[in-house]
Amino acid sequence: MASILSKEGFKLRFSGFSNRTRDWILSGRKFFHFEYYKELLHQFRSQMGVFSSIQLAAVILVFIFFMVLPLLAVIGSAFTANGVFSLIWFRIIFTDPRFWPVNGCTGVPIQIVGDYLYIRGVDCGAIINSIYVGLSTTLISTLIGVTLAFFMARYDFHGKSILRILILVPILSTPFVSAIAIQKIFGEFGMLNLLFYDILRILPFRVIFEGLAAVILVQSLHFFSLVYLSTYAAFLAIDPSLEEQGENMGAKGFGLFRKITLPLALPGIEAGAILTFILSVEDLGTLIVFESDPVVRRTITYQVYSLIFAPTGAINPIAPALSVILLLIAMIGFLLIRRYMSLRHYAMMSKGGTWNPRLNKPKWWQYIAIYGFIGVVLFFALLTPLGILFLAFSTEWGTTVIPVNFPTVINFFQVFTDPLVLQSIFNSLFYSTVAIILIVVLATGAAYIVARKNLPGIGGLDLLVTIPIALPGIVIAMGYFLFFVRIPLFASSILNPLITAMPLLILAFTIRKFPFTVRSTFAGLQQTNVEYEEAAENLGASRARVFAGIVIPLVAVSVLSGAMMSFVYCMSEVSVSLVLGGVNPSQAPLTWKMADILYQVAAGSHHAAVLGLLLMIIQIIIITIVNVVLKSRTESMVGL
Repeated sequence: MASILSKEGFKLRFSGFSNRTRDWILSGRKFFHFEYYKELLHQFRSQMGVFSSIQLAAVILVFIFFMVLPLLAVIGSAFTANGVFSLIWFRIIFTDPRFWPVNGCTGVPIQIVGDYLYIRGVDCGAIINSIYVGLSTTLISTLIGVTLAFFMARYDFHGKSILRILILVPILSTPFVSAIAIQKIFGEFGMLNLLFYDILRILPFRVIFEGLAAVILVQSLHFFSLVYLSTYAAFLAIDPSLEEQGENMGAKGFGLFRKITLPLALPGIEAGAILTFILSVEDLGTLIVFESDPVVRRTITYQVYSLIFAPTGAINPIAPALSVILLLIAMIGFLLIRRYMSLRHYAMMSKGGTWNPRLNKPKWWQYIAIYGFIGVVLFFALLTPLGILFLAFSTEWGTTVIPVNFPTVINFFQVFTDPLVLQSIFNSLFYSTVAIILIVVLATGAAYIVARKNLPGIGGLDLLVTIPIALPGIVIAMGYFLFFVRIPLFASSILNPLITAMPLLILAFTIRKFPFTVRSTFAGLQQTNVEYEEAAENLGASRARVFAGIVIPLVAVSVLSGAMMSFVYCMSEVSVSLVLGGVNPSQAPLTWKMADILYQVAAGSHHAAVLGLLLMIIQIIIITIVNVVLKSRTESMVGL
């Protein structure tokens, strides 16, 4: 050992390695020295103190028990059979045409039959289907979002303020709610076919979206707002002098955009696009709405959902293996987005610059392009809330452009006289409120440690608190069954979802929506001068008092904005709610009840639309409050 630790012994032992490898090994020699760990301990004590140590321990313990260990339980189940290591479940998956295209892809993506134009997509098995849906949704959303962001960030035109608000409307409804409306609007005798084929005679065919194409349509009309938000913030953060220098060098028009503007905004574009891919792949609500189509059921997320028997806690052994594949796909996206979504980089993007963005007055043909493109996008995007409104205030809609009995409030009386509906609304509000309290307590501590402490391993904490954005909710829900039901220590406790779903629903909401609050809090800390805290400590204030009396008041607005957005996403959580809510309907959240009544009653879509409208109203109220509090800073916090 001495020869390895000494420089002479090191050079002799590793003389055959490259310089880079030797440097890496040499840097690791410090881990063999007791003094290194003694120095780390001293550094930790001097920077952390008792209060910060408690904060750090709380964050780590919560994430270990309610994220890391359940995920390890899923991974462990995927690689074991009869208690021993095995790859049998993966062999089954990759030899089964339901999951993998053993005999190639099937189906005709576009087909004309008489006066019907069917747009379906192809069937390549659950794994390829999920990737196909994610990539297609990402491509469409990125093209729409980037174009909208460029128009809004670079041109000054009439009605811009109103259009900016309308562009954000699609983000107010989850894909689950949107799918209910889109299913009616784009159906055989839906609003669009009746209007453009039967009445106006503009279309030569009845256009019908089915299968994966319908899923892509719904997701694209929702997720383009996420790409728009991140890209718009990236365009505003570009130093105008850089573009001016490009113009001085002869670049102009599309050349300036391609060579200067686009590369500078690329981090924001990539962040929005990859996040869209992750959310698309893990989306369960849209799949449930279109589950009557067999191809839609052949997606990873739906297959995992169908293999979890929540009321009994039984799980088909193939489900964990599929979950690992889904997790791997999501994590690849997360690793790509990692350098743009870490707390440190997020704060730098939030700071931006002190310059005024470049704004151009459009020429006549640019006016046509801007209003034409935005008009077409908003026409289709606003069909979703319009469809939800029509469904909620009608009892029959299928052969006319506008429901014949519109408006009527009978659906509201029928829905709100159901005690389980009222209970589900209360459950969602209660779970989300408790989750937000936990998020604020933990996120402020985590953000403060990452922002203010310079310790080895801080990057690991940064990774721990941002990674939930990439974790599919269905995988976390399964992990809770595998871990808290099968581990004897928890089998008889309130953490067993078969006994009560309430604690795990709250903790699942806390973990999954944690990144929104922790990032906005970190951004606020980065914009706050640390000298205020140092001055208070010099005057004798304890670190706990400094945190409560100095730090929290200074970043309260950032904490509030992040907490409100976390609340919005907690209320609209679908996958965890559907799996854990199925254990005990009386404890189920609002989104579980929406899925339950969608097919349980004759007027299921109308009753589900009532609850979807309620959810949208709650989101509008929250986002309005955030806009009033933060004004122009909201854009960079809502989506990313």
